[in-house]
Amino acid sequence: MARSIWKGRLLLREHEVPVKMYSAVEDRKVHFRLLHAKDLAPVEQHIVRKDTGKDVANEDQRKAFPVSRETAVILAPDDLAELEPPPSREIELCRFVPSSLLSDQWYDRPYYLGPDEDEENYFALVAALERKQVIGIARWVMRKKRYLGALGLADGYLMMATLRRADQVLSVSGIEPTKAAAPQASELKLAKQLVESISGDFEPELWQDEYRQRVCKLIEAKARGERVEPPQPRQRATHADLAESLKASIAAAREKKVA
Repeated sequence: MARSIWKGRLLLREHEVPVKMYSAVEDRKVHFRLLHAKDLAPVEQHIVRKDTGKDVANEDQRKAFPVSRETAVILAPDDLAELEPPPSREIELCRFVPSSLLSDQWYDRPYYLGPDEDEENYFALVAALERKQVIGIARWVMRKKRYLGALGLADGYLMMATLRRADQVLSVSGIEPTKAAAPQASELKLAKQLVESISGDFEPELWQDEYRQRVCKLIEAKARGERVEPPQPRQRATHADLAESLKASIAAAREKKVA
């Protein structure tokens, strides 16, 4: 059963909706421990001086922000601690906007928000968001950091996705592709057929992390004292023009569907 990672209160003017926050995604990377190659003794990282190689204790470390090749601004731990936002459990709903206004590049990390005892007001808010087809722009403080997020819905429950800031999102206006001639009618028809040939339902379980699976398979094999042959790279046929390439892709897609 999922465990909440944080509790807070959604503030909508004079109304409060207590919620619990849950992770909506999980880190599935394969994590390793570092060992010495000679005798397999565990090794660890240290912060050391570059000039002497000696360890530097935490209390002796300082952060520096370079302003030029020769100068930098030195910050003490207390300098940064004073800038941290005060702790709070309030999630301030600042504004509701149409969901179409936020494109993919704004979203960062998703979280589920579940009810915390007050289910009546919780599901009333769910119904209101579903009826209005809007998302809420929210701000809150969690673990000494201030977040900006988008409050939406997922399968009948509230979901909060942290948002990137305006200075992190790059404008598409910087993309200047080479202007090409308009496609021929025959090429356009083939392109439409290619799209139709691989159209279907969204089935995320079909697209696995092949590298992670190979790493896990390698670990299991080595644990049994076996050897795993490395995968062979796929051979892709090259085609002289777009029309030939599209025809080959459509034929391959149809064969896959039949199989």
